[in-house]
Amino acid sequence: MSELIENLNSFQHRSPKLYLGFAALFAISGICMLLMFPFLSLYFLISTLTTLFSLEQFTDIAPLVYQLPLSALCAYLSYQFITLPLDTPKTSEIYISLNKKKSPKLISLIEELQQHFDVKDIDTILLTDQYDISTHITPEHCLPNKGFVTLQIGLPIMQTVSAKQFKALLARRIGQLSLNENKVTGRIKLFHDTFNQYLNACKHNSHWSYIPFYYLIRGYQSIFSAVAFYAFRMDELSADQYALEIIDGKSFSQTLSQTIIANHYLKNIFWMSMYKLQRQYPNKSIFPHANMAVSFSQGIDKEKSKQLLEQNFTKISDFDSTTPLLRDRLLKLGLEEISLPIPLNTTAAIVYLDTALPKVTTIFDKLWLQRTNSSRESNSQLDSNAQRLHTLTEKVKQQALSAEETWELAVLTEKVNGYHAAIPVYKKILERNPMHAKSMFAIGRILLSYNDETGIDALNKATFLDPAMKKTADELIARYNSRINETVEQKDELFA
Repeated sequence: MSELIENLNSFQHRSPKLYLGFAALFAISGICMLLMFPFLSLYFLISTLTTLFSLEQFTDIAPLVYQLPLSALCAYLSYQFITLPLDTPKTSEIYISLNKKKSPKLISLIEELQQHFDVKDIDTILLTDQYDISTHITPEHCLPNKGFVTLQIGLPIMQTVSAKQFKALLARRIGQLSLNENKVTGRIKLFHDTFNQYLNACKHNSHWSYIPFYYLIRGYQSIFSAVAFYAFRMDELSADQYALEIIDGKSFSQTLSQTIIANHYLKNIFWMSMYKLQRQYPNKSIFPHANMAVSFSQGIDKEKSKQLLEQNFTKISDFDSTTPLLRDRLLKLGLEEISLPIPLNTTAAIVYLDTALPKVTTIFDKLWLQRTNSSRESNSQLDSNAQRLHTLTEKVKQQALSAEETWELAVLTEKVNGYHAAIPVYKKILERNPMHAKSMFAIGRILLSYNDETGIDALNKATFLDPAMKKTADELIARYNSRINETVEQKDELFA
Protein backbone atom coordinates (compact mmCIF):
# COMPACT_ATOMS: atom_id res chain seq x y z
CA MET A 1 0.00 0.00 0.00
CA SER A 2 3.00 2.30 0.38
CA GLU A 3 3.24 2.42 -3.42
CA LEU A 4 -0.37 3.60 -3.65
CA ILE A 5 0.35 6.35 -1.11
CA GLU A 6 3.38 7.53 -3.09
CA ASN A 7 1.43 7.43 -6.36
CA LEU A 8 -1.33 9.57 -4.88
CA ASN A 9 1.20 12.17 -3.70
CA SER A 10 1.43 14.04 -7.00
CA PHE A 11 -2.33 13.69 -7.56
CA GLN A 12 -3.25 15.36 -4.28
CA HIS A 13 -0.73 18.15 -4.94
CA ARG A 14 -2.04 18.85 -8.47
CA SER A 15 -5.76 18.58 -7.71
CA PRO A 16 -6.46 18.64 -3.95
CA LYS A 17 -10.23 19.08 -4.40
CA LEU A 18 -10.44 16.25 -6.92
CA TYR A 19 -8.37 14.04 -4.61
CA LEU A 20 -10.67 14.80 -1.66
CA GLY A 21 -13.67 13.96 -3.82
CA PHE A 22 -12.06 10.63 -4.70
CA ALA A 23 -11.29 9.87 -1.02
CA ALA A 24 -14.83 10.85 0.03
CA LEU A 25 -16.30 8.66 -2.70
CA PHE A 26 -14.17 5.77 -1.47
CA ALA A 27 -15.48 6.33 2.07
CA ILE A 28 -19.07 6.31 0.81
CA SER A 29 -18.36 3.05 -1.02
CA GLY A 30 -17.43 1.56 2.36
CA ILE A 31 -20.82 2.49 3.78
CA CYS A 32 -22.48 0.96 0.70
CA MET A 33 -20.46 -2.20 1.31
CA LEU A 34 -21.89 -2.49 4.84
CA LEU A 35 -25.39 -1.97 3.45
CA MET A 36 -24.89 -4.80 0.98
CA PHE A 37 -26.45 -7.47 3.21
CA PRO A 38 -29.65 -5.49 4.04
CA PHE A 39 -30.07 -4.69 0.34
CA LEU A 40 -29.52 -8.32 -0.62
CA SER A 41 -32.05 -9.41 1.98
CA LEU A 42 -34.60 -6.96 0.60
CA TYR A 43 -33.81 -7.98 -2.98
CA PHE A 44 -34.31 -11.70 -2.32
CA LEU A 45 -37.47 -10.98 -0.31
CA ILE A 46 -38.98 -8.97 -3.20
CA SER A 47 -37.92 -11.73 -5.60
CA THR A 48 -39.65 -14.29 -3.36
CA LEU A 49 -42.88 -12.29 -3.26
CA THR A 50 -42.74 -11.71 -7.00
CA THR A 51 -42.32 -15.44 -7.58
CA LEU A 52 -45.24 -16.26 -5.28
CA PHE A 53 -47.63 -13.83 -6.95
CA SER A 54 -46.64 -14.90 -10.46
CA LEU A 55 -46.99 -18.65 -9.88
CA GLU A 56 -48.89 -20.40 -12.66
CA GLN A 57 -47.70 -23.95 -12.17
CA PHE A 58 -46.33 -25.77 -9.17
CA THR A 59 -43.06 -26.37 -11.00
CA ASP A 60 -42.41 -22.60 -10.98
CA ILE A 61 -41.79 -22.77 -7.22
CA ALA A 62 -38.14 -23.76 -7.77
CA PRO A 63 -36.72 -20.18 -7.31
CA LEU A 64 -38.20 -20.08 -3.79
CA VAL A 65 -35.81 -22.86 -2.77
CA TYR A 66 -32.90 -20.41 -2.74
CA GLN A 67 -34.55 -16.95 -2.64
CA LEU A 68 -36.23 -17.26 0.75
CA PRO A 69 -33.24 -18.86 2.56
CA LEU A 70 -30.86 -16.25 1.11
CA SER A 71 -33.18 -13.44 2.19
CA ALA A 72 -33.34 -14.87 5.71
CA LEU A 73 -29.55 -15.36 5.85
CA CYS A 74 -28.78 -11.80 4.72
CA ALA A 75 -31.36 -10.42 7.17
CA TYR A 76 -29.76 -12.42 9.99
CA LEU A 77 -26.26 -11.20 9.10
CA SER A 78 -27.53 -7.61 8.97
CA TYR A 79 -29.12 -7.96 12.41
CA GLN A 80 -25.92 -9.48 13.83
CA PHE A 81 -23.86 -6.58 12.51
CA ILE A 82 -26.26 -3.95 13.83
CA THR A 83 -26.07 -5.52 17.31
CA LEU A 84 -22.28 -5.92 17.13
CA PRO A 85 -20.84 -4.73 20.49
CA LEU A 86 -18.12 -2.09 19.96
CA ASP A 87 -15.44 -1.13 22.45
CA THR A 88 -13.91 2.32 22.62
CA PRO A 89 -10.36 2.08 21.23
CA LYS A 90 -7.74 2.78 23.88
CA THR A 91 -4.31 4.06 22.93
CA SER A 92 -2.70 2.30 25.91
CA GLU A 93 -3.27 -0.29 28.62
CA ILE A 94 -2.27 2.33 31.21
CA TYR A 95 -5.04 4.87 31.71
CA ILE A 96 -7.47 6.31 34.24
CA SER A 97 -10.85 7.98 33.73
CA LEU A 98 -11.30 11.61 34.76
CA ASN A 99 -14.25 13.55 36.09
CA LYS A 100 -14.91 16.96 37.61
CA LYS A 101 -14.34 15.68 41.14
CA LYS A 102 -10.90 14.26 40.33
CA SER A 103 -9.62 17.09 38.14
CA PRO A 104 -11.96 20.12 38.18
CA LYS A 105 -9.56 22.50 36.38
CA LEU A 106 -8.94 20.16 33.45
CA ILE A 107 -12.65 19.35 33.08
CA SER A 108 -13.48 23.06 33.20
CA LEU A 109 -10.95 23.70 30.42
CA ILE A 110 -12.50 20.96 28.29
CA GLU A 111 -16.00 22.36 28.85
CA GLU A 112 -14.76 25.83 27.94
CA LEU A 113 -13.34 24.55 24.65
CA GLN A 114 -16.50 22.55 23.95
CA GLN A 115 -18.55 25.71 24.35
CA HIS A 116 -16.11 27.70 22.21
CA PHE A 117 -16.32 25.24 19.31
CA ASP A 118 -19.96 24.29 19.91
CA VAL A 119 -19.11 20.61 20.38
CA LYS A 120 -21.53 18.12 21.93
CA ASP A 121 -20.88 16.49 25.27
CA ILE A 122 -17.76 14.36 25.57
CA ASP A 123 -18.93 11.19 27.31
CA THR A 124 -15.62 9.83 28.59
CA ILE A 125 -12.27 11.46 29.33
CA LEU A 126 -9.23 9.21 29.75
CA LEU A 127 -5.74 10.13 30.87
CA THR A 128 -3.19 7.77 29.26
CA ASP A 129 0.57 7.26 29.33
CA GLN A 130 0.96 7.98 25.57
CA TYR A 131 2.35 11.16 24.03
CA ASP A 132 -0.87 11.96 22.22
CA ILE A 133 -4.28 13.63 22.42
CA SER A 134 -7.00 11.84 20.46
CA THR A 135 -10.78 11.69 20.12
CA HIS A 136 -12.92 8.70 19.14
CA ILE A 137 -16.60 8.30 18.37
CA THR A 138 -17.85 4.80 19.13
CA PRO A 139 -20.98 4.23 17.00
CA GLU A 140 -24.24 3.30 18.67
CA HIS A 141 -25.93 0.38 16.85
CA CYS A 142 -23.19 0.66 14.19
CA LEU A 143 -24.43 4.04 12.94
CA PRO A 144 -21.38 6.14 11.88
CA ASN A 145 -20.94 9.54 13.57
CA LYS A 146 -23.66 8.66 16.10
CA GLY A 147 -22.49 7.39 19.45
CA PHE A 148 -20.22 7.92 22.44
CA VAL A 149 -17.38 10.43 22.29
CA THR A 150 -14.13 9.63 24.09
CA LEU A 151 -11.29 12.08 24.63
CA GLN A 152 -7.89 10.57 25.46
CA ILE A 153 -5.19 12.85 26.83
CA GLY A 154 -1.58 11.80 27.26
CA LEU A 155 -0.05 12.64 30.64
CA PRO A 156 3.44 12.96 29.03
CA ILE A 157 2.16 15.88 26.94
CA MET A 158 0.88 17.63 30.05
CA GLN A 159 4.25 16.99 31.72
CA THR A 160 6.31 18.54 28.91
CA VAL A 161 4.35 21.61 27.69
CA SER A 162 3.08 24.76 29.34
CA ALA A 163 -0.55 25.37 30.26
CA LYS A 164 -0.97 27.76 27.32
CA GLN A 165 0.55 25.29 24.87
CA PHE A 166 -1.56 22.42 26.19
CA LYS A 167 -4.74 24.46 25.79
CA ALA A 168 -3.87 25.04 22.13
CA LEU A 169 -3.11 21.33 21.55
CA LEU A 170 -6.36 20.33 23.26
CA ALA A 171 -8.26 22.90 21.17
CA ARG A 172 -6.96 21.20 17.99
CA ARG A 173 -8.61 17.91 18.92
CA ILE A 174 -11.86 19.26 20.34
CA GLY A 175 -12.15 21.67 17.41
CA GLN A 176 -11.88 18.76 14.99
CA LEU A 177 -15.11 17.34 16.41
CA SER A 178 -16.95 20.50 15.35
CA LEU A 179 -16.07 19.93 11.66
CA ASN A 180 -16.07 23.70 11.11
CA GLU A 181 -12.73 23.89 9.27
CA ASN A 182 -12.57 20.23 8.22
CA LYS A 183 -16.02 19.27 6.93
CA VAL A 184 -14.78 16.73 4.35
CA THR A 185 -11.49 15.53 5.81
CA GLY A 186 -12.99 15.34 9.31
CA ARG A 187 -15.77 13.04 8.15
CA ILE A 188 -13.31 10.89 6.23
CA LYS A 189 -11.21 10.52 9.37
CA LEU A 190 -14.28 9.67 11.46
CA PHE A 191 -15.27 6.99 8.94
CA HIS A 192 -11.76 5.52 9.12
CA ASP A 193 -11.81 5.40 12.92
CA THR A 194 -15.29 3.84 12.85
CA PHE A 195 -14.24 1.13 10.41
CA ASN A 196 -11.25 0.31 12.62
CA GLN A 197 -13.67 -0.22 15.49
CA TYR A 198 -15.84 -2.49 13.32
CA LEU A 199 -12.76 -4.46 12.29
CA ASN A 200 -11.51 -4.96 15.85
CA ALA A 201 -14.97 -5.96 17.08
CA CYS A 202 -15.39 -8.55 14.28
CA LYS A 203 -11.89 -9.86 14.89
CA HIS A 204 -12.45 -10.47 18.60
CA ASN A 205 -15.97 -11.90 18.22
CA SER A 206 -15.88 -15.65 17.58
CA HIS A 207 -19.43 -15.98 16.20
CA TRP A 208 -19.45 -17.29 12.60
CA SER A 209 -21.76 -14.51 11.37
CA TYR A 210 -19.00 -11.90 11.74
CA ILE A 211 -16.52 -13.75 9.50
CA PRO A 212 -17.78 -12.22 6.20
CA PHE A 213 -17.82 -8.74 7.72
CA TYR A 214 -14.29 -9.19 9.07
CA TYR A 215 -12.80 -10.07 5.68
CA LEU A 216 -14.83 -7.44 3.84
CA ILE A 217 -13.83 -4.66 6.22
CA ARG A 218 -10.20 -5.78 6.48
CA GLY A 219 -9.72 -5.78 2.72
CA TYR A 220 -11.51 -2.46 2.32
CA GLN A 221 -9.77 -0.75 5.25
CA SER A 222 -6.26 -1.56 4.03
CA ILE A 223 -6.97 0.21 0.73
CA PHE A 224 -8.97 3.00 2.39
CA SER A 225 -6.04 3.81 4.72
CA ALA A 226 -3.77 4.32 1.71
CA VAL A 227 -6.34 6.28 -0.31
CA ALA A 228 -7.19 8.60 2.60
CA PHE A 229 -3.58 9.07 3.78
CA TYR A 230 -3.31 12.65 2.52
CA ALA A 231 -6.87 13.44 3.63
CA PHE A 232 -5.73 12.68 7.17
CA ARG A 233 -2.80 15.04 6.72
CA MET A 234 -5.12 17.75 5.41
CA ASP A 235 -7.31 17.20 8.45
CA GLU A 236 -4.34 17.72 10.77
CA LEU A 237 -3.40 20.91 8.92
CA SER A 238 -6.98 22.14 9.33
CA ALA A 239 -6.81 21.30 13.03
CA ASP A 240 -3.98 23.81 13.44
CA GLN A 241 -6.50 26.55 12.59
CA TYR A 242 -8.49 25.64 15.71
CA ALA A 243 -5.34 26.11 17.81
CA LEU A 244 -4.89 29.58 16.31
CA GLU A 245 -8.21 30.60 17.85
CA ILE A 246 -6.57 30.04 21.24
CA ILE A 247 -2.95 31.01 20.64
CA ASP A 248 -1.05 33.27 18.20
CA GLY A 249 0.94 31.88 15.29
CA LYS A 250 4.38 32.50 16.80
CA SER A 251 3.43 30.81 20.07
CA PHE A 252 1.89 27.88 18.23
CA SER A 253 5.08 27.48 16.21
CA GLN A 254 6.95 27.25 19.51
CA THR A 255 4.38 24.70 20.68
CA LEU A 256 5.06 22.51 17.64
CA SER A 257 8.80 22.72 18.33
CA GLN A 258 8.22 21.84 21.98
CA THR A 259 6.20 18.73 21.15
CA ILE A 260 8.78 17.52 18.59
CA ILE A 261 11.63 17.91 21.08
CA ALA A 262 9.68 16.38 23.98
CA ASN A 263 8.45 13.41 21.97
CA HIS A 264 11.96 12.69 20.71
CA TYR A 265 13.46 13.03 24.19
CA LEU A 266 10.93 10.75 25.85
CA LYS A 267 11.05 8.08 23.15
CA ASN A 268 14.80 7.95 22.55
CA ILE A 269 16.35 8.99 25.85
CA PHE A 270 14.00 9.04 28.84
CA TRP A 271 12.14 5.73 28.46
CA MET A 272 15.26 3.89 27.35
CA SER A 273 16.96 5.07 30.55
CA MET A 274 13.99 4.06 32.69
CA TYR A 275 13.87 0.52 31.30
CA LYS A 276 17.64 0.21 31.62
CA LEU A 277 17.51 1.26 35.29
CA GLN A 278 14.71 -1.19 35.98
CA ARG A 279 16.73 -4.03 34.46
CA GLN A 280 19.88 -3.09 36.38
CA TYR A 281 18.07 -2.65 39.71
CA PRO A 282 15.04 -5.00 39.60
CA ASN A 283 14.38 -4.63 43.33
CA LYS A 284 14.45 -0.86 43.25
CA SER A 285 11.29 1.16 42.56
CA ILE A 286 11.53 3.50 39.57
CA PHE A 287 9.14 6.45 39.25
CA PRO A 288 9.24 7.59 35.61
CA HIS A 289 6.00 9.58 35.51
CA ALA A 290 6.69 11.34 38.80
CA ASN A 291 10.14 12.45 37.58
CA MET A 292 9.30 13.02 33.91
CA ALA A 293 8.86 16.81 33.99
CA VAL A 294 12.08 17.44 35.93
CA SER A 295 14.05 15.01 33.80
CA PHE A 296 12.82 16.67 30.61
CA SER A 297 13.61 20.23 31.72
CA GLN A 298 17.11 19.24 32.90
CA GLY A 299 17.97 16.83 30.09
CA ILE A 300 17.36 19.06 27.07
CA ASP A 301 20.44 20.10 25.09
CA LYS A 302 19.66 23.33 23.21
CA GLU A 303 22.10 22.67 20.39
CA LYS A 304 20.84 19.12 19.79
CA SER A 305 17.26 20.34 19.98
CA LYS A 306 17.97 22.94 17.32
CA GLN A 307 19.53 20.27 15.08
CA LEU A 308 16.48 18.05 15.57
CA LEU A 309 14.10 20.85 14.58
CA GLU A 310 16.18 21.70 11.53
CA GLN A 311 16.12 18.05 10.45
CA ASN A 312 12.34 18.03 10.74
CA PHE A 313 12.03 21.36 8.93
CA THR A 314 14.17 20.26 5.96
CA LYS A 315 12.30 16.97 5.52
CA ILE A 316 10.46 17.14 2.20
CA SER A 317 8.65 13.80 2.22
CA ASP A 318 7.41 11.27 4.73
CA PHE A 319 5.16 8.34 3.83
CA ASP A 320 5.25 6.68 7.27
CA SER A 321 3.08 9.05 9.27
CA THR A 322 -0.07 11.08 8.61
CA THR A 323 1.36 13.90 10.74
CA PRO A 324 1.94 16.87 8.39
CA LEU A 325 5.49 17.92 7.64
CA LEU A 326 6.75 20.72 9.88
CA ARG A 327 7.57 22.94 6.90
CA ASP A 328 3.99 22.63 5.58
CA ARG A 329 2.50 23.47 8.96
CA LEU A 330 4.66 26.54 9.43
CA LEU A 331 4.05 27.78 5.88
CA LYS A 332 0.31 27.56 6.46
CA LEU A 333 0.85 29.70 9.56
CA GLY A 334 2.68 32.24 7.40
CA LEU A 335 6.07 31.41 8.92
CA GLU A 336 9.18 30.47 6.96
CA GLU A 337 11.48 29.36 9.75
CA ILE A 338 11.34 27.34 12.96
CA SER A 339 10.85 28.92 16.38
CA LEU A 340 12.77 27.54 19.32
CA PRO A 341 10.55 26.92 22.37
CA ILE A 342 10.87 29.14 25.40
CA PRO A 343 12.09 27.58 28.70
CA LEU A 344 9.38 25.64 30.52
CA ASN A 345 8.64 27.04 33.98
CA THR A 346 5.32 25.43 34.94
CA THR A 347 3.87 22.40 33.19
CA ALA A 348 0.25 21.95 32.14
CA ALA A 349 0.05 18.94 34.46
CA ILE A 350 0.75 21.12 37.51
CA VAL A 351 -1.79 23.75 36.43
CA TYR A 352 -4.69 21.56 35.28
CA LEU A 353 -4.28 18.41 37.39
CA ASP A 354 -3.30 20.40 40.47
CA THR A 355 -3.54 18.30 43.67
CA ALA A 356 -4.48 15.20 41.68
CA LEU A 357 -1.07 15.09 39.93
CA PRO A 358 0.81 13.16 42.68
CA LYS A 359 -2.00 10.58 42.83
CA VAL A 360 -2.06 10.22 39.05
CA THR A 361 1.71 9.76 38.72
CA THR A 362 1.67 7.21 41.56
CA ILE A 363 -1.02 5.16 39.82
CA PHE A 364 0.75 5.36 36.45
CA ASP A 365 4.10 4.37 37.95
CA LYS A 366 2.55 1.35 39.67
CA LEU A 367 0.88 0.24 36.44
CA TRP A 368 4.11 0.79 34.51
CA LEU A 369 6.04 -1.28 37.05
CA GLN A 370 3.47 -4.10 36.83
CA ARG A 371 3.73 -4.13 33.04
CA THR A 372 7.53 -4.11 33.19
CA ASN A 373 7.54 -7.00 35.66
CA SER A 374 5.13 -8.94 33.46
CA SER A 375 7.50 -8.46 30.54
CA ARG A 376 10.39 -9.68 32.69
CA GLU A 377 8.36 -12.72 33.71
CA SER A 378 7.79 -13.45 30.00
CA ASN A 379 11.55 -13.43 29.46
CA SER A 380 11.94 -15.73 32.46
CA GLN A 381 9.33 -17.98 30.88
CA LEU A 382 11.55 -18.28 27.80
CA ASP A 383 14.38 -19.49 30.03
CA SER A 384 12.11 -22.02 31.73
CA ASN A 385 10.93 -23.20 28.29
CA ALA A 386 14.54 -23.94 27.33
CA GLN A 387 15.06 -25.89 30.56
CA ARG A 388 11.89 -27.90 30.06
CA LEU A 389 12.85 -28.62 26.43
CA HIS A 390 16.22 -29.93 27.59
CA THR A 391 14.47 -32.19 30.14
CA LEU A 392 12.13 -33.66 27.51
CA THR A 393 14.97 -34.08 24.99
CA GLU A 394 16.99 -36.07 27.53
CA LYS A 395 13.96 -38.10 28.54
CA VAL A 396 13.13 -39.15 24.97
CA LYS A 397 16.60 -40.68 24.67
CA GLN A 398 15.76 -43.08 27.50
CA GLN A 399 12.05 -43.80 27.03
CA ALA A 400 9.05 -43.01 24.83
CA LEU A 401 7.14 -39.86 25.68
CA SER A 402 3.42 -39.74 26.24
CA ALA A 403 1.18 -38.05 23.67
CA GLU A 404 0.93 -34.94 25.88
CA GLU A 405 4.70 -34.80 26.39
CA THR A 406 5.37 -35.24 22.66
CA TRP A 407 3.05 -32.32 21.86
CA GLU A 408 4.76 -30.22 24.56
CA LEU A 409 8.13 -31.15 23.03
CA ALA A 410 6.97 -29.96 19.60
CA VAL A 411 5.61 -26.65 20.90
CA LEU A 412 8.73 -25.93 22.98
CA THR A 413 11.02 -26.86 20.08
CA GLU A 414 9.27 -24.27 17.92
CA LYS A 415 9.43 -21.60 20.64
CA VAL A 416 13.08 -22.16 21.51
CA ASN A 417 14.74 -23.50 18.34
CA GLY A 418 12.48 -22.12 15.61
CA TYR A 419 10.08 -23.35 12.94
CA HIS A 420 12.36 -25.66 10.98
CA ALA A 421 13.43 -27.62 14.03
CA ALA A 422 9.79 -28.18 15.05
CA ILE A 423 8.46 -29.66 11.80
CA PRO A 424 10.06 -33.14 12.29
CA VAL A 425 8.53 -33.35 15.77
CA TYR A 426 5.06 -32.40 14.49
CA LYS A 427 5.44 -35.04 11.77
CA LYS A 428 6.29 -37.69 14.38
CA ILE A 429 3.03 -36.84 16.18
CA LEU A 430 1.13 -37.32 12.91
CA GLU A 431 2.85 -40.67 12.36
CA ARG A 432 1.46 -41.72 15.73
CA ASN A 433 -1.93 -40.10 15.22
CA PRO A 434 -2.84 -38.99 11.66
CA MET A 435 -5.97 -37.33 13.08
CA HIS A 436 -4.01 -34.90 15.28
CA ALA A 437 -5.45 -31.60 13.97
CA LYS A 438 -3.15 -29.30 15.97
CA SER A 439 0.01 -30.85 14.50
CA MET A 440 -1.41 -30.70 10.98
CA PHE A 441 -2.34 -27.04 11.54
CA ALA A 442 1.13 -26.21 12.92
CA ILE A 443 2.83 -27.73 9.86
CA GLY A 444 0.53 -25.79 7.52
CA ARG A 445 1.16 -22.56 9.41
CA ILE A 446 4.94 -23.02 9.28
CA LEU A 447 4.97 -23.94 5.58
CA LEU A 448 2.92 -20.86 4.66
CA SER A 449 5.26 -18.65 6.68
CA TYR A 450 7.97 -19.74 4.23
CA ASN A 451 5.63 -19.20 1.25
CA ASP A 452 5.31 -22.95 0.66
CA GLU A 453 1.96 -23.49 -1.08
CA THR A 454 1.63 -27.04 0.29
CA GLY A 455 0.82 -25.40 3.63
CA ILE A 456 -2.68 -24.64 2.28
CA ASP A 457 -3.42 -28.37 1.93
CA ALA A 458 -2.20 -29.00 5.46
CA LEU A 459 -4.41 -26.22 6.84
CA ASN A 460 -7.44 -27.51 4.92
CA LYS A 461 -6.88 -30.99 6.37
CA ALA A 462 -6.56 -29.50 9.86
CA THR A 463 -9.81 -27.52 9.53
CA PHE A 464 -11.55 -30.64 8.24
CA LEU A 465 -10.47 -32.44 11.41
CA ASP A 466 -11.27 -29.45 13.65
CA PRO A 467 -13.65 -26.83 12.12
CA ALA A 468 -12.93 -24.44 15.04
CA MET A 469 -9.58 -23.68 13.37
CA LYS A 470 -11.16 -22.44 10.12
CA LYS A 471 -11.16 -18.69 10.90
CA THR A 472 -7.46 -18.64 11.83
CA ALA A 473 -6.58 -20.86 8.87
CA ASP A 474 -8.43 -18.54 6.48
CA GLU A 475 -6.51 -15.56 7.87
CA LEU A 476 -3.17 -17.32 7.33
CA ILE A 477 -4.11 -18.30 3.77
CA ALA A 478 -5.29 -14.75 3.01
CA ARG A 479 -1.99 -13.32 4.25
CA TYR A 480 -0.07 -15.84 2.14
CA ASN A 481 -2.07 -14.92 -0.97
CA SER A 482 -1.50 -11.24 -0.28
CA ARG A 483 2.28 -11.76 -0.01
CA ILE A 484 2.37 -13.83 -3.20
CA ASN A 485 0.34 -11.23 -5.12
CA GLU A 486 2.65 -8.45 -3.94
CA THR A 487 5.69 -10.48 -5.05
CA VAL A 488 4.15 -11.05 -8.49
CA GLU A 489 3.37 -7.33 -8.84
CA GLN A 490 6.96 -6.45 -7.94
CA LYS A 491 8.30 -8.90 -10.56
CA ASP A 492 5.96 -7.48 -13.20
CA GLU A 493 7.19 -3.97 -12.43
CA LEU A 494 10.79 -5.15 -12.53
CA PHE A 495 10.44 -6.63 -16.05
CA ALA A 496 8.04 -3.96 -17.36
